[in-house]
Amino acid sequence: MLGDTLRSEFTKKKPSDIQPGSDEAEQFRLWQWLDWARTDFTPEEVLAFRALGENSELRRAVLENIRPEDHQDEVLKILLQMQIACPNCLQELPRLAVAFALVFDQPFPKRWPHRQVAADTVPTEPVDSVARLQLMTELQRARRFLTDLRDFTVNELKFVIDHPLVASEMEWARKNVTASRSGFGKVFSSIRYDIPRYEANQLVWPYPAYTFSEIRSKGGICVDQAYFAANTGKAKGLPTLYFSGQGDDGGHAWFGFMDSPGHWKTDCGRYESQNYPVGNAMDPQVWQPISDTELTFLAKGRERSSAHQQAKLLTDIGKTLEKSDPDRWLEAALLVQPEYLPAWKAQGELLDGGKASPEKQVEFWKKYIKRFSIYPDLKVVGQEKLLQLAKERGDEAAVKSLSRQILVQNRTRRFDLGIGAAAMEVGEKIEAGKWSEAETAFRRALREFKGQAGGNLYYGLIVPFVEAALAEGQGPIAKSSLVEAKRILRPTKDSLVGRSFMELEKKVSAELKKK
Repeated sequence: MLGDTLRSEFTKKKPSDIQPGSDEAEQFRLWQWLDWARTDFTPEEVLAFRALGENSELRRAVLENIRPEDHQDEVLKILLQMQIACPNCLQELPRLAVAFALVFDQPFPKRWPHRQVAADTVPTEPVDSVARLQLMTELQRARRFLTDLRDFTVNELKFVIDHPLVASEMEWARKNVTASRSGFGKVFSSIRYDIPRYEANQLVWPYPAYTFSEIRSKGGICVDQAYFAANTGKAKGLPTLYFSGQGDDGGHAWFGFMDSPGHWKTDCGRYESQNYPVGNAMDPQVWQPISDTELTFLAKGRERSSAHQQAKLLTDIGKTLEKSDPDRWLEAALLVQPEYLPAWKAQGELLDGGKASPEKQVEFWKKYIKRFSIYPDLKVVGQEKLLQLAKERGDEAAVKSLSRQILVQNRTRRFDLGIGAAAMEVGEKIEAGKWSEAETAFRRALREFKGQAGGNLYYGLIVPFVEAALAEGQGPIAKSSLVEAKRILRPTKDSLVGRSFMELEKKVSAELKKK
């Protein structure tokens, strides 16, 4: 009934009339919330559900931040448990409660925190979201954090609580890591770099316990420095990120932190001389990669602006309540916030699902590319969509032109995207059994990115191509391609890429001897 009433009212209004915080907006969010009600609630859960719905800040935070990839039933279960066990916590820190529910609605990745430490050496425990919320509420009251957790949005708080470390480990960090908020980037270099371990190619943590105190005592390599800095930061109430990326000499890890509300510093421990095009981190809400370029785009402070909040509201109305005429709402969202990515994505999904004409799809993705022209990660999404459409209609000239655009435009600052496009082209020729053309495309890509791609070129193109050639019985192509790759890449023996390159050479040599 409420939905029908809202549809009738919204049909008469201009989308621009619906403002965040208005009665109409609150009614819409209440309608969304009531859809979460279940018939199998216990009497205690019925009361808790009602109380959650009456907490307007929490209700908005849940509905504005949940994604299709989230497990809604588990999110609700966690929130009900929190409401029953510690209702005062939800009144004091509603956004923190929502962050817990959205992060811990699904299991942590098995390889957390990274692949260079044995899982049984890391002091972790199953996360009790209720107990964690209670503890952090007490710490907030006692002012034990470097920050005021009330200053952060849900999207920021999830980078504070995204760890399964035991409470004693985090308490050690609060007592023993004394860096200020503004100077927290120095924590990375406070861990002594273990040069002998690196030179011995001992990349996996070699000691029985992977604790903060042991890392400080023993020292470590970049993954340990980044792990220490990122997770001690979380203990101190800072949103932090663990980054990894490929540079000239191979892989590296560093960290980022929020040095003020809405502003990320993402280059702590990142070596400029190594030419990293981008760092990759994980979004703990859905455990999908997020690049620091995307993070910078998303964290421009717009989430805190009224325009962003209105764009979010209008997009949600178009995707749920007003499915009969979603374009009206999505277009209105983009009028108030032209770079509001969820509205663009929703429009793209509507075009795909509605079987729009190829001409209309091309027109849309050209507009998308123009809008996001200064953001390489986002621009390439539109370019790849146009490339896919060109392939579907058999337009070879457009395919060649678009492929070239992606390579050339991403040859410098975002060469990782260009390498990805080149690898895709090579892979398509391999799948078609056109090995001669695949080798030509492979060598062309080597020349395109000569002298600037390092680990990205090696792991993103060279290794997959050589291993595919060996698997398909193309030993001579594997050998000649590796020789050419070595000439172009010139890996040093003491670098990670150089060591891996020597192992790949041995593998190719051994395979050829079997013939």
